[in-house]
Order: sequence, then structure tokens, then C-alpha cells
Amino acid sequence: MDLVLLQPFLHAKGGLEKVVLKIAERHSPIIYSYRYLPENTFSEFKEFDIKVVKPFLTVPAGVLPERVKWGVQSGDAFWNLKIKHDYDVLNAHGTPSEWARNKNERMLWYCHSPNREAFDLYEWRMKQRGFFGRAMFWSSIQFYKFFEFKVINRIERIATNSVNSQFRIKKYLRRDSKIIPPGVDVNEYMNNGYGRYFFYPSRITPEKRFEYAISAFKKSGLREKGYELIIAGSLIKDRAEHVMYYEKIRDMIKGYGRILLDVSQAELKQLYSEALCVVFTPVSEDFGIIPLEAMASEKPVIAVNEGGPKETIAHGRTGYLVNSVDEMAETMKMLADNMDLVERIGRAGREHVKRNFSWERFFKVFDSLLKEVAKNG
Repeated sequence: MDLVLLQPFLHAKGGLEKVVLKIAERHSPIIYSYRYLPENTFSEFKEFDIKVVKPFLTVPAGVLPERVKWGVQSGDAFWNLKIKHDYDVLNAHGTPSEWARNKNERMLWYCHSPNREAFDLYEWRMKQRGFFGRAMFWSSIQFYKFFEFKVINRIERIATNSVNSQFRIKKYLRRDSKIIPPGVDVNEYMNNGYGRYFFYPSRITPEKRFEYAISAFKKSGLREKGYELIIAGSLIKDRAEHVMYYEKIRDMIKGYGRILLDVSQAELKQLYSEALCVVFTPVSEDFGIIPLEAMASEKPVIAVNEGGPKETIAHGRTGYLVNSVDEMAETMKMLADNMDLVERIGRAGREHVKRNFSWERFFKVFDSLLKEVAKNG
């Protein structure tokens, strides 16, 4: 299978990038990206042929705010991309890489979610902006939707990661999709005991809602018993809103824990392995690979009762789904006071992941869709 992989942004270490990397390791594709920062994402990407696509609108877009500029230029680059070498299938991932279908054929889009800023998070994002910011945001979203709906019905097949994302694809894009949940290599994770900290690993962005977890930990009173909350994640330092958000949660967590930036994968797995529990509080996460990695490490997970975690966590058996900060605080206290329960849930979680979320299961379905698109596209 001669695969071309399309991912506009390779400048962070997140669940999407892990899925893209796993596919690349299996199929050795040429990868097209608008923004590739090898020092900021997984080092294994250096092993692949990554071609950086250039936009035509470099000068006009240069006067725009950074995030808007990235959106305009990446959309321009993929809309006008014409792949001149032979290939069997295009595999697009993050938006707007699917716009490459404009000048190319045979696409399987693994849609991690429709553009959340344009659809399900639009109102939430608008409330965070001032008058001029809202005007700019509205304009950029109208621009995005105009081109998205020009190309969406030409894409041969769409796959996604969860029922949650499948629902969004149907609601906002009016397309059917095939659910293929990502996997976890369970043998890469271990349990090295239960330290006196709760752990929240994720990219430092507002939608990850770290303030929810920090508030819950403060209310739990567990600092007085020697516990802390550790946050670990990557920060895109040229996104002003991300830096401002980091500074906000950094001040909020003072005295209750710490934030570790840009930890290596080995350090991340070590932090998983020694945590008492993993917490996960994003706004209606598409899927969420962090709960799977936590369970693979034999750690209970406490997650908000929204989005992807509702599909991966068996409440009361492999973790807990909570509906408020107070409920999370109470669950933290319960686990800290009951080590037998922590160990029992941890063991059940690891078995749950081994049984239901392997890469073997993922590729059995994913590869069959690639063949279908190659044959019938």
C-alpha cells in the first residue's frame, strides 16, 4: 500500500500525533505537513520523508494573528496541493488536511473530530474573546466553513475514533463515518507503585480545563496528607492564548502541585507508573488516549462525564466519571484512603485496555478501509 499521509500540524506531542506516528510506522508513507517542528513533536517523525507544504498567501496572511494565520495558510496549502507522484491512498488527519481532496483522489479521512472551533466549541470560544477578537474569529470560521463544505462530500471514506466524534461528523458535516478506536501498546506501560500524587498529562491548552482538576484537588484537602497534583504537557510557546493559560494555571496550582513542560516519553511513562491516580478533565474530549495509557499503567482514572471517556472508562470498575468539581474531590479522597480499591481498579483497567484497545484491532479495520478506498476510489 503506497500511502500518503496528511497532517497539517506536527508541532506537539498529543494523542493525534501518536495515532499519526503509529500509522507512519506501519506504512512508511510520505507525510505532508504545513508546520513541522521536529524539536516539539515526537522524535520518531525524523525517520520519515516529511514534505512541508507552502501556501500561496504568505504575504497577505502575515499580518494576521498567529492562530488565524496558521488556519489561512494551512488551508491555502492543502486546498492547492497537487500530489504529483504515484500513490494508492491519501490518509488525511487533522483539519484542514482533508482539503487536499480538492485536487487529488482516493482519500480516507481519519477525522479525529470536525473542527471544534468552528462547530461544538464555537460559542465557548466566542465568550473568551473581546469585541474585535469575536469579529476576527467569526470571519475566520465563515471562511473555513465555505471551503470545508465545498470538499467534504468528495471524500471517499471517513473514519473516526469514537461514538462522540461520529455524532459530531453526522451533525455538523452530514457524513457517515466508521469508528476505529486508537490502541495502546500495553507492554510499554508499567506499574511501579502508588506515589502520593495525582497526575494529569495533556497539552497545555484551555480546552483541557486544568482548572477543574486543580480546583478539585484543592477541595479534596489531600495536600495536608502529603499529596500533590502533577500536570505534565507540551506548550506551544508562540500561541499567546496558550501561554496566558499556562500562566493562569501555574499561579493557580502554586502550593498544591507543579507543572512539568515538554517531558520525554520515558519521563511521561515513569510519571504514569508511580502515580496514585490519573485525572482527565477536558471539555468533551473527542476520544482521549490518556485514560487508556493510565489504565495500561494500572492506575485508576477520574474523568469528567463527557465525550470520549464515557466510552473508554467503565465507571466503578476501571475508573470514575464525575459530574462536578465537588464529586471529583470526593473521589480523590476516597481513593487516597483506600489502597485496596486503587489496586483492584488498576488491575481491571489494564485488562480492559488489553482486551479492547489494541493496535492490532485498530489496523485490522483501518487497513481494510485503505484497501477499499484504493480499489473503489
